[in-house]
Amino acid sequence: MASIETTGLPRCTIDFPLDITPDEIGSLSGAVNTLLKSNYLLGTSLEIEPTCQSLFDIAEEIAGVETCGFLIRPDDRPGPWEIRCSRHVEPSPSPERMTLLLAPASLGMQFRKPVLLDPETEPGFQPVCDAWSSRSLVSFPLRKDREIVGALLFGKRSSHPFTPTQVKLLWVLGMQAENRLQHSGSMKTSSFYSFLDPLTHLYNRGYFHHQVEKEILRSRRNGESFSLLTLDLDGFKAYNDRFLQSAGDIALQEFAGILSGAVREVDTVARLGGDEFGILLLEGNTEGAQALAQRIIQRFHRHLLPGGKESRTERLSVSVGVASFPSDSFDKDDLVSKADRALQAARSMGGGQVLSYQETADAEGVKNVLSDLPVQKIYEAGRSVVDMDKFLEILLFTGMQGLSAGRGSIVVKDAEGDFTLRAAIGFSRHEEHITASGGFRAGPITTWVVEHQLPLIVSKPEDSPFSGTFKKNGYQTESFLSIPLTHHGQTFGALHLTNRKDHRAFTHEDLKVFAPITSEIAAILAQGIGFRENVRTFSLSILTSLSDALELRFPFLSGHSSRVRDLSTRIGERMGLARADLSALRHAAELHDVGIVGIPGNLLAKKRRLSEQETEMVRKHPFLGSKMLEGVPGMDATRRAILEHHEHFDGSGYPYGLRGDDISVAARILSVAECYDSAVSARPHRGAVPPEEARRMVKDGANTLFDPEVAHLFAEAAPPH
Repeated sequence: MASIETTGLPRCTIDFPLDITPDEIGSLSGAVNTLLKSNYLLGTSLEIEPTCQSLFDIAEEIAGVETCGFLIRPDDRPGPWEIRCSRHVEPSPSPERMTLLLAPASLGMQFRKPVLLDPETEPGFQPVCDAWSSRSLVSFPLRKDREIVGALLFGKRSSHPFTPTQVKLLWVLGMQAENRLQHSGSMKTSSFYSFLDPLTHLYNRGYFHHQVEKEILRSRRNGESFSLLTLDLDGFKAYNDRFLQSAGDIALQEFAGILSGAVREVDTVARLGGDEFGILLLEGNTEGAQALAQRIIQRFHRHLLPGGKESRTERLSVSVGVASFPSDSFDKDDLVSKADRALQAARSMGGGQVLSYQETADAEGVKNVLSDLPVQKIYEAGRSVVDMDKFLEILLFTGMQGLSAGRGSIVVKDAEGDFTLRAAIGFSRHEEHITASGGFRAGPITTWVVEHQLPLIVSKPEDSPFSGTFKKNGYQTESFLSIPLTHHGQTFGALHLTNRKDHRAFTHEDLKVFAPITSEIAAILAQGIGFRENVRTFSLSILTSLSDALELRFPFLSGHSSRVRDLSTRIGERMGLARADLSALRHAAELHDVGIVGIPGNLLAKKRRLSEQETEMVRKHPFLGSKMLEGVPGMDATRRAILEHHEHFDGSGYPYGLRGDDISVAARILSVAECYDSAVSARPHRGAVPPEEARRMVKDGANTLFDPEVAHLFAEAAPPH
């Protein structure tokens, strides 16, 4: 690879502080939340390509990155750089252009610091940025045993240059990348080939399925569609048997070249095995995937393959199956299976053609009805509200670091006197009852601090105002610090710190040190609780209006939500649910069908039983309904109940096949109430079931469809004949 002389280029190191300030945090909710989840988004793969592509995805989301590169020096020794993995970079640059492409990594190594190349402040960097098709570039050196062995490079192609805040976010991501790449052994050259098919040099099946799974996770967040194509060479076995094996290998290699030339750089092409191939078409719908498949079919049909006597006389056709997310499935295995089913249908019809999964079922006019599915708008609505709890968690974590506390929590009291755990750090996995935003039974310490509006500093047991000893429950010492969260005379909750890492006791001096953080948290709560309640009320008003509009659109649903709400509430009261849980249940019952807005309207009005494909489309409504409440504060329990209200106690329900106690109590109640009211109400394709028969259906469904306890209490709560 080429090397570059960097001594003539100006100093361009990033010398400003890389800490994210409180003022900056206020506008970074989405980016910070993504960074907090980055380990999950990166997945478990130890291969370089999946890891880098996931890093590139995260960089794009948090800082608007459009061009990316991972560069290394082979064998961890001083020497020329090479581009190991990239996005939106010319695949085979000239030597002169390669020299410019490697310049940012060389500069970072020369200065041994991250570098920022911005032609607006230093025109000398213009050729380097042009080589990367970017307006500005930032490069982060990657170290192994204190030696720089790699670099991560990010560029912006058409937007404004990187801001200092974006550089800080990418620096955090770069540190995570350094740790991941080192521990995975990805710096070694040999791992580069572990995800490639040796014959065609396309990706292999394992990498392809990893990319499909990753794309599903990403598309669930951003609402974008994508398509999966599976391709098979018709008659390849007979061709391979008829001629030398080398002819078959040539055919596979040349077909691979046709596929690579037909797709964009962002798409993924793989050989899945034998003569089967796959394409992951990003941001592509079914119609676009079919158009691509037709171009491939026509191009390959015109291509002459090796025949007898060293001449090219043979032609083969190709069959293609298409399945798309989310219109065909939300699940990876199901999506792959449906693409395969479409492929087999195309082959059974003689080959040489493309079929979508939608065309393989008894659709009766369902084809193309998905054009009005507003999935993108549903996803956007679900991401429209700032998550205050995440900011509280960041503030709590920052303060805990200052006092070396190993465990901390923030408990908030609402206007009705109920306590909620809003942030919890340092609790072990087995303490599943400690979950942020969950219902919380306040103990004597929380109650004392809130009622007295005074801090409680316990350095030794005799400092405690309570007689007797407390259960350890994960607390390593008897010393703790509990502070009321008070703003303008009103106390909103309490903050607790314990498990000091240096094993020293908490003191009054610690209280003074922590006071600024406590004041910030109290102020956020004072404003945030009001804001959250206003947003919650406003959002519920909108969604309730939408639910009412659905009843106007579909008269057979008239009154269904209110009846289900009343019946669910009566069952919940007999089960002894807490006030907050009853409130969540009522909201879930009122809004359980709101996801129907994302389902093609003509399906619900059909006067016959739905086909398998039509039924699958209707079954998306719990997922879409829960998505619409995603950004509404304090509605996690309601969202979960809506998502799970068609799950069955024996695991035969949808969308995830949950069973037993894995289904929330609210969803188990809602399932019974919804099923009963639907049965006794007429639908376009059937008449109403008599109430007594519907009661018997619920009773018979105990332990299979329904929670037996809920089914038993339903008999007491159901309306009279």
